[in-house]
Order: sequence, then C-alpha cells, then structure tokens
Amino acid sequence: MVMVSVHQPNFMPWQRLMAKILDSDVYVAYDSVQFTRQEFHARQLFRTRGGKPAWLTLPVVSTGTRQILNAVRLVPEPGWRQRHLDFLESNYSQAPYFGEVFPLVQSVYDRRREMLVDHNLDLLEQFCRYLGSGVKIVRASHLPHTGTREERLLDLVRHAGGDAHLTSTTATHVIDWTGFDHAGIPVHLQAFDHPVYPQGQLPFLPNLAAADLLFHTGRAAGRILDSSSRAEPRTAAAPATLATTRR
Repeated sequence: MVMVSVHQPNFMPWQRLMAKILDSDVYVAYDSVQFTRQEFHARQLFRTRGGKPAWLTLPVVSTGTRQILNAVRLVPEPGWRQRHLDFLESNYSQAPYFGEVFPLVQSVYDRRREMLVDHNLDLLEQFCRYLGSGVKIVRASHLPHTGTREERLLDLVRHAGGDAHLTSTTATHVIDWTGFDHAGIPVHLQAFDHPVYPQGQLPFLPNLAAADLLFHTGRAAGRILDSSSRAEPRTAAAPATLATTRR
C-alpha cells in the first residue's frame, strides 16, 4: 500500500502536519492553491526563552492581487534571513539538540531561495531526512489535477502513485469521499494526540512548529510523533472531513 497525504507546503510545519507527512509514503505539497497570510504558508509559532509563543514570519512580495502558492516570491533582502537565524539561536541555543538541528535550518537559509515554496520544502526535506524518513515529496503543480476540489484531490493521490489516502480529522470542511470509494482508494483519518516533551524549566507550551520538538528531542522526535499519530480507516460512521484550513 502506498499512502499519500496532501497538504499545502507550510513554513516550518507544526507537529500534527509533520506527523502526517512522516506517516506517508508520498507527500504531495499542494502548491497550486491560493496563498493566504491567514494560513501557515509563511508563518509559524515558536517558543521564546520566556515561555511565550511568538510568530516567525517569512516576508513575501505583495503583488496586490491573489497569488497561487507556487508563484509567491520571498522578499529579496537578506536581512530577514539573519533575523530568523538570530531568533532561533536566541531562543533555542540552550536546547539539547540545538547543535544538530540549527545547522540544518541554517543551510537552507544560506541557499537564499527566491520562491516561498522552495524554501519551505527545503526545510521540510531537511527535517525528514534528519529523522530518517524516506517519504517522497512531490509538488501538486507537477501532477495533473482538475475539476472539483474532490476530483483534484483524487487526481493528486492517483498521479502520485497512491492506493490509499491519509487525511486529517478536523471538522472544518466537509468533503465527499464518494470518488475515492468508487476508485477503490481507501481513506485513512489521522488521529493525533499532541505529545508532551521537555521544553526546559518552563511550563509546556503546545501547538508549536515541529522544529521546537526537534530542538528539544533530536532524532527521538520521529518516534515521539509516530506514537502520537495514528491512521484510522474511514468508516461510514466516521466524519467525512478534510483539514483545509489553519495548519
């Protein structure tokens, strides 16, 4: 069975999305949808030294019109890259695995990618390889997909070589899985229990970037995410939902 997940290529994905990607054989980065600043395409939450959450945001070039994700450019000014690295160093230098994880991030920032999706997927690939994952990452823009939302999703799974689909279990947007049923492609729903792990001396803060988990637990993050996430076969009684918003 080839399990395929589909999700927008977010910046420094949070832990639930990271777990879903690691649970997949193929991850399709849905880069052919509209970019929005309200999503996590160019921002993510991290923990500060004082224990408070803080946004780390990628500056993107505004065109004044709607943009597709794969067309969004990063601001061509190098200062923000160093500011991001300084932020991570300032807030995570005391974390046990900072010395292993920070160079992975720095190497991506040093590439000075022009496109948002390139930067995001470079970071994701670094994290996946660090955790020993063999997940294949492909872009939706490189695969045929047309029609309704459901038809596009089915196209992406099939053209990515999948014979099973992993989606998130949130009650945001209802989706009709009839096409998957007719195609003989089972849908699995991700159930996620947020892990609790050491974050230093301060109270635990959930819902952060997966990088927070990596800084604090290193390669054990893969095992932690695996034990926190499971794929449950969809049944007629299961919620027919697809996580298309928030993270």
